[in-house]
Amino acid sequence: MEKKFWSKSFLALAVASIMTGCSSDRLTGDEPSPVHPNDAVYLNIVAKLPTGNNGGRSETDPKPGGGSTGGVEVGSDDENRVNNMMLVFTDNDDLIIAYGEQDGSATPENGKTNLVNSTQKIDKSTLAAYYGGEDGVLDEQRQKVNVWLFCNPTERLKAIVATAFTAHDKKWIDEVCTNIETPDAGSASNSAIWGGPEHKTGFLMTSAVAVVKTLPKTYKDWEHHSSPSTAFKLSGKNHEDGDSDSQIDNSGAIKVERSVARFDFRDGSPKGANTYDVVTEGGKTALQIQLQKMALVNMSKNFYFLRRVSDDGMVPGANNAGANYTVGGLEYFNSDDDCNYVVDTDAAAKSDGSIIKNNTFSDNFNFCLFNISDNGAFINEMARNQWYTSVITDVLGGREDNDEGWTPGDNVVAGYHVWRYVTENTIPGPVANQQVGITTGVVFKGKMIVPDGITGTLADAVKNAEGNSRQDPILYTYANDIYVTWTEVRAAALAAGKGSDMYKAAFGNPAGANDPAAGDTPIYSNDPASPDYKWNIWHNDKKANDNPTLLDFKKAATACDFTLYESSRDDKYGPGYYCFYFYWNRHNDNGNNGVMGPMEFAVVRNNVYKLAVTNIRRLGHPRVPENDPDPVDPEDPDEEGNVYFDVQSETLPWVVRVNDIEF
Repeated sequence: MEKKFWSKSFLALAVASIMTGCSSDRLTGDEPSPVHPNDAVYLNIVAKLPTGNNGGRSETDPKPGGGSTGGVEVGSDDENRVNNMMLVFTDNDDLIIAYGEQDGSATPENGKTNLVNSTQKIDKSTLAAYYGGEDGVLDEQRQKVNVWLFCNPTERLKAIVATAFTAHDKKWIDEVCTNIETPDAGSASNSAIWGGPEHKTGFLMTSAVAVVKTLPKTYKDWEHHSSPSTAFKLSGKNHEDGDSDSQIDNSGAIKVERSVARFDFRDGSPKGANTYDVVTEGGKTALQIQLQKMALVNMSKNFYFLRRVSDDGMVPGANNAGANYTVGGLEYFNSDDDCNYVVDTDAAAKSDGSIIKNNTFSDNFNFCLFNISDNGAFINEMARNQWYTSVITDVLGGREDNDEGWTPGDNVVAGYHVWRYVTENTIPGPVANQQVGITTGVVFKGKMIVPDGITGTLADAVKNAEGNSRQDPILYTYANDIYVTWTEVRAAALAAGKGSDMYKAAFGNPAGANDPAAGDTPIYSNDPASPDYKWNIWHNDKKANDNPTLLDFKKAATACDFTLYESSRDDKYGPGYYCFYFYWNRHNDNGNNGVMGPMEFAVVRNNVYKLAVTNIRRLGHPRVPENDPDPVDPEDPDEEGNVYFDVQSETLPWVVRVNDIEF
C-alpha cells in the first residue's frame, strides 16, 4: 500500500507556555485558521529541559538512567531559554512523517522551571490523508510514531528536516553540526549552538532519547479534541469515556538536552591567588608557581545533532563494531566490562589512529594542541597561538555558576566561574585509544615566583630575569632538584660521586685525566656524548643562543633527563621563567590515577565540567620544546603514572563533574 504523509501543518507548534505551579506565561505565535470551527482540533506536548539527580563523585550512573553521580547544575535563565521548538514525527525507518515549528520566547522562572508546554490548533482536514479518509482507522503499528524534539534549532537543522521531509530521506538522523572557531573570542562560525556570541539567544537542545507516542485510532476520534481544554495529549493520559482514544496513555514529557558542554573554573590553590609551593630548601618554600593563563585545546569541530551510543563508541560495522548502536541512547556505567560509549563523528579515524598518523588534527579540531611541520608535531610558539587562551583572573572575574543547585545538602563549593562552552569530543574503545592528540584538554601557563624574604642564586635569577634567554641564566632540574647555571649542575654531580646517576648523567663515561673527578680544577668531560662535553663547546662558542652548538648541548642534556628552563617575556605578565601544565578533561573518573577506564577522558554534551587545580608537585613542561626530556607527544596516553598536579573535576547534567587537578 502506498505510504501517505501528514502535512507539515499537522505539527506546526503554535502556543508554548512555561508551567510554574498554577501560573502560565504564554508564548506568542501564529495559529493556523481553520476553514470553519468544526475543522479545528488541538494537540498538547510537554518538553522537559535538562535535569538530573544529585549524587557524589564524578562518574557515570549505572543503567538504565545514565547521567552523572556528580550532581546537577541549575541552568541559568539564558541557558534554559526556549525561543522556538521543532517537533519531528518519524516511522521506525527514521523517515519523517511530519514536522512542525513554533516561534516564541520564554525563560523559566529563576532558571529552575524545566517544563515547556505546547498546545497546537490545526485543521482536522489535514489528518484525512494519513487516516485514509473520514472513516479511516489506523492499525496498532501506524498509531505509534517516534517523536523527536528540538529547542532553538539552528537554521541549518531546520533546513535539513524540511529537505528530508520533502525527499522522504532518512539520512537526516545522522546529520552533523559543524562549528569552526578561531582563538579570537566570539569568532565561532556556528555560535547559535550556545546562544550566540553573548550566549543569550537560546541554546540548541535536542531529544535525549527517542520517544514513542500513540495517536488516536480513528479519524473521528479527533472530534473530541476541538478546544484547547480538550487537546489530545502527546504527554499525558487521555480520559474521554467510551471512545477509542480514551485509554491512550502518552504520559511523560519529552526530555531534551543541550547539545554542548560547559567548563567552569575556580581557584583551588591552598594559599589563594592561584599560587602553589613547588620547591623547598631548608624547610622553607624557595620557589612557587603562579598559574596565570589557561587555554582550551582540541575542541571538536563536528558533533551529531542527536547523541548516540554503542558498546564500543563505533558505528555499526564489521566484527561486531558498534554493537547496540542507538540514536538518542543513554550513556551508562556499571563496570569496565559493563558500560557503553558515546559515539563521535570521527570515531573511525580515532580508532584506527589515522588522525595522529596523518597529522590531520586541524581537520577535526579547533585550537589544535600541536603545530604540524615537516619534522613532526610540536608544542611551540606557533602551536600556542592556535589555542583558545584566557587570563585566569579574567575568568575568575566573570560570571559565577549557579552553585546553589548541584551540591547535596549544605556542602556548597563556592567560587566557580563559567569559563566557556565546548563541543562534544569522545573517543571509542578500547581505552588505549585515549591519547593526547585527540583529547580535549586545558593547558595552564605558570610563572615561577619567589616568596618574600627568600635569597640565593635561584631567587636572584628568578627575581632579576629580564626575559632575554641569551643573557638570563638557564635553570636546570634533575631528579626534582633545581640548579642555576651548568656550573651548579657540575658541582652537584661531583658532590654526588662518580658512581651516582647524576654524575653519569652530567659527565657520561669520561676517560683518563679528563675525568672531572680526577682533580679540583674544572676539567670538562672528554665523553663526546655527554652534556658536559657539549656545554663546554657551546660555552666557548660565544655565538647566539640559537646556534647549533647550543642545540647539541640541549639534545645531550635532555637525553640524560635534564630539564632546561629559559626566561621569556609574556605579553601581560612581563619577563620571567614560565612553564606549562597539561590537563586532559575527565568525564568518567575511575578514581585510579595511572590506569585509564572507558570514557574516562571525554567531553559529552549537557555536562558541566568544574575544574580547580588543587596541588602542583613540580615544575611543569618548559616553554621551549628542545628543553623538555619528556615532551608531550600526540600518541601519549591521556593518563600516566607521572603526575605533575592535581585537578579537582566535577561534572553535572547540566550534569556536574568536578575535577580537582593536581600537577
